Amino acid sequence: MAKITQLYKTPEAAEDMKDYKAKLFRHRAGIGFKGFICVAVAAALIFGMWSWSRYKTYTTYEILSTNQRTDTLNTQYAEYNGKILKYSRDGVSCVNLKNEAVWSQTYNMQRPMADICQNAVAVADMQGNEVYVFDEEGLRTQITTLLPIQQISISAQGVTALLLSDSSASWISLYDAEGNNLAESRCSLEETGQPLAISISSDGAKLAVSYLQIQGGTAASCIVFYNFGPVGGNFVDKIVASKVYENTMIPRIKYLGDSICAAVSDQGILYFEGKEIPEEKAAVTESEEIKSIFFGSGNVGLVVEGTGKESARYEVHLYDTSGNLVLNQETNFAYNQIKMSGDNLILFNENECEIYSRQGTLKYAGMFDGTLADIYRGSAFRKLVLVFSDRTEEIKLK
Repeated sequence: MAKITQLYKTPEAAEDMKDYKAKLFRHRAGIGFKGFICVAVAAALIFGMWSWSRYKTYTTYEILSTNQRTDTLNTQYAEYNGKILKYSRDGVSCVNLKNEAVWSQTYNMQRPMADICQNAVAVADMQGNEVYVFDEEGLRTQITTLLPIQQISISAQGVTALLLSDSSASWISLYDAEGNNLAESRCSLEETGQPLAISISSDGAKLAVSYLQIQGGTAASCIVFYNFGPVGGNFVDKIVASKVYENTMIPRIKYLGDSICAAVSDQGILYFEGKEIPEEKAAVTESEEIKSIFFGSGNVGLVVEGTGKESARYEVHLYDTSGNLVLNQETNFAYNQIKMSGDNLILFNENECEIYSRQGTLKYAGMFDGTLADIYRGSAFRKLVLVFSDRTEEIKLK
């Protein structure tokens, strides 16, 4: 076999090649190091700006857009997937920031009330007999009841729970997204207790009810959980869990998703958790009188009286789904409404507001020109949407 000889394979060439590879490695390493430094500096700048803006207090704002409206005086507003839900005695509509209707529906109600869960909306006539159920495309179904409606609760799928009552008893009725009756239960103070509040889970499978009971001449509350899935079929009347709390009133109950439920009493908050069978997992006790209750972004908020003479008039306590205190904010602001919108804690009255970050930084405090009906987070950072009685404004904090 012929011997193959590598051409130009000399000791000097080999040494030159080693030197070349070493220089090439140092060159590439230098480029990589410089790139790393650039990325690190950019990340530090971004983090610095984010931290600065996170804890910055803004003193003024600029109006980005204004859209006039001609709503009636009794119109109520709610946030709905980056849009505005407007409902009054005459009808309901979903509009964008330009006040352009996405969908609308007329009706005749004396005391309209609404409940929202993700894309689903239910509007009912309190003490009336009509319920309208909507999704992001508009009207999905209409429900007519024989008894007056007291409360409503809707799931993300459009399953709707109704608390009905007449002079002798109360009824809890469940309807699917097409308006078909799925279940109903009769309640009386002597047999089950008087239902005070209802809430359906976002998956539409579980229903929580707070009952007022009289035991031995004293008032007590009983939390009952119904399961309408396969698991509930193994239990009498589909009741999978219940618990009595003596000398306690529980007027508010709210599912914070599929498996976590918060019950607000006159003494604090009870947390229940369970995909199929809820159990009590945590409890929060408030020593001061509870003035307001609000829910939002997986949180439960309570406004309590200030704790001393030198303290502020109010304390806002914000709890997560495990009952941990994530914000304790003092304020003297004379609010009419309080809410969470995204990561913003917003307190406002007819013409002024206070806005705090989730970390407790005062982002903005000031007055507005007009009668303020609602405020919520805008489409981007530092932007807010102001809903006045005659117009909608999008502003940017400065």
